[in-house]
Amino acid sequence: MSEVPVRILTFGAATQDVFLTGEALHAHRVVHTRDYVEQFPLGVKIDIEAVYYDTGGGATNAAVTFARQGLDVGYVGKIGHDPAGTEVTRALIHEGVALDRMVVDPKRSTGFSAILVAAGGERTILVHRGASHELKTRDVAIGTLEADWFYISSLAGNFDLLGRLLKHAHLHGIQVALDPGNAELEQADKLRPLLRLVTVIKANAQELAALFGGSDVKDTVARAHGTCPYVVGTNGSAGSYAAVAGKLYQAGAYRKVRAVDRTGAGDAFGSGFVAALAKGRVIEDALSLGSANATSVIAQFGAKTGILKTGRIKRMRIKVSDL
Repeated sequence: MSEVPVRILTFGAATQDVFLTGEALHAHRVVHTRDYVEQFPLGVKIDIEAVYYDTGGGATNAAVTFARQGLDVGYVGKIGHDPAGTEVTRALIHEGVALDRMVVDPKRSTGFSAILVAAGGERTILVHRGASHELKTRDVAIGTLEADWFYISSLAGNFDLLGRLLKHAHLHGIQVALDPGNAELEQADKLRPLLRLVTVIKANAQELAALFGGSDVKDTVARAHGTCPYVVGTNGSAGSYAAVAGKLYQAGAYRKVRAVDRTGAGDAFGSGFVAALAKGRVIEDALSLGSANATSVIAQFGAKTGILKTGRIKRMRIKVSDL
């Protein structure tokens, strides 16, 4: 079956990422809270074993997934006129992502993250939001946007821009996948009414619970059923759930791998899931590609290195039950 060309626009953050790893970055558990923390004494030099460079940001990570899956993709966001912005640009051009909608702001610096990676792939991220946090409605000529899909990651809580994008998509038959960030989730009362304009909402267990409640990810996804056509919740190595057309789909981990770095796993899952839908695949294939993409990403440093290229993947065993 020949595939019809699909155009996707991604919206959100772009950053340059630097990953630091070594024995000194191993986390310690606090006895009273059972939380893992990293602590460093002031005024000393700490040796690390390795440094890795990559680019990140939810929207650019997703854009690379779509490009590697053979889809026509463009990135909409803001960077600064600086070396970090140059690297973001270079990386996206290399992947074949169109940048005609990207804004370069000479007065702001590009987003930047220093990522301290502990054993097992868990990490602490020091973030400078930079230019991508300042994408305004006036920066996006919304009325001229043409696509089959919008993939919207965090817009730094800019509900004017989010609302206008969703309304434009609704009027022009554009399907929308939404992967909200903390700035959107903190304003849940504003976000919930907009979900009727969304095709896919994807979030992790804690994020979905902030919107819909629930005792666990299964319960939360079931509660959210009917909010939009596809409600997808992820729970790390425990797998994922999707509520679609009266059915609850449960997928485990794609396969067991040693997690080197979990940065970008959520972006990889969400964009892999949507890439399959955009190609006309069934829900089982969407869950499989999302899971396989996330599994590949966490096995390597960086949010983009392990993103899968187009090709056949093994469909997972997926449990289906009625809602």
